[in-house]
Amino acid sequence: MPKVSKALSDVQVRKLTFKYDENGIPKPDRHPIGGVAGLLLYCKPSGSRSWVLRAKIGDKRKDIGLGSYPSVSLKTARELAREHRLTIKSGIDPVAEKRAKKDALSAEQSQQITFEEFAKKFIAKESKTYKTPQQVRHLSQRLRDFAFPYIGHLYIKDIKRKHLIAILEPIWETKNHTAKRVQNYVYRILQQAISEELRTDANPATWKDNLALSFPKASKIAPVKHHRAIDWRMLPEFMKTLRDYDDPVDSHPEAKCFEFMILTAARAGEARLVTWDELDLTKKIWRVPAGKYKSNKQWEIPLTDPVIRLLKSLPSHKIQAGRVFSTLAGRVIPDAYMSSLPDALGFDAVAHGFRTTFRTWGQERQRFSEEALELSLKHCETVGTRAAYARSQLVDERRQVLDTYNNWAMHGEQINNVTSIRGKSSK
Repeated sequence: MPKVSKALSDVQVRKLTFKYDENGIPKPDRHPIGGVAGLLLYCKPSGSRSWVLRAKIGDKRKDIGLGSYPSVSLKTARELAREHRLTIKSGIDPVAEKRAKKDALSAEQSQQITFEEFAKKFIAKESKTYKTPQQVRHLSQRLRDFAFPYIGHLYIKDIKRKHLIAILEPIWETKNHTAKRVQNYVYRILQQAISEELRTDANPATWKDNLALSFPKASKIAPVKHHRAIDWRMLPEFMKTLRDYDDPVDSHPEAKCFEFMILTAARAGEARLVTWDELDLTKKIWRVPAGKYKSNKQWEIPLTDPVIRLLKSLPSHKIQAGRVFSTLAGRVIPDAYMSSLPDALGFDAVAHGFRTTFRTWGQERQRFSEEALELSLKHCETVGTRAAYARSQLVDERRQVLDTYNNWAMHGEQINNVTSIRGKSSK
């Protein structure tokens, strides 16, 4: 049993201080206080003094901190020391108990992060993986407009299924595409929070067998709307109109860009942002860099003779540096210019719809393989484009596809005994 020292008074405790060794160097000192076995005052040369209870816990002797002096008075220190000795006597380690409470408090505090706070961290992380600022803007805007008003102020751990219902109900039938996006964003954010142990309950934003039970099927209330596209038989007429629109007197750079987009079966964004360093006019290849546009690997697009002639006619061909297509002011051609051009020329279509025109032309009038047609659209993960074909890219066969397609687009004539529209209409 530890020795119980003589109980010191407040006055005596105030006089306790550190000590000096035989060389006159100050050293820390521990002073028995008495009143409770093992209660000490630890005095340092720095002037700080703190209470310590030295006690045997199990097979080990430990020092248990009771606070600093005089913030913790002599009377309070003795009371704390007695409580700890009773705790030890009952078989509980007060040091381990204190650590467990501290860890629990820390865990509780770490979970006290609101959805909006965590979502902003998620947006910052996602922005590094998105290819365009517009994608980041859409993510931020949808969360701000549709999720934050309902759950932005709630702690991640407190979000329930009813909150997701409240978010989606006002927009499920009127803005179904947006609603599905918002649900997916919230699901991913909460899933990330679960992985970081900020939430222990299941993800309330799960769709299958959860939220889906509370809403009618999207196909019933919001049928898929495909991009407006012209019939492939009208393509030669459109190309003639497009070329007449871009004349030397009234130049329209977006028309040349649009023609390039059609002849390469590219996306509007790819055509608008293509740079000269991606084009090899000698080898007739457009090398799309990995990570640019919608591709995670370098992609090669064949350049046909009509495309080469178009590129050589551009003012930017003289320097062959920077962007291939620009506005007259030297800026990036806006996506809106491209998308609205067919309507301006009197055709019911949008820019992206011309990829549908290409695909239906390939299905109805040609005998090219499904793989070549799909890869011409840079579709690398469809049923028709097995991994082996996607790796090889079928560049030679795709060149034949685009040569034939360009011939039809420019002249209204095709190989494989396809009758010209102009010839047929003149009979």
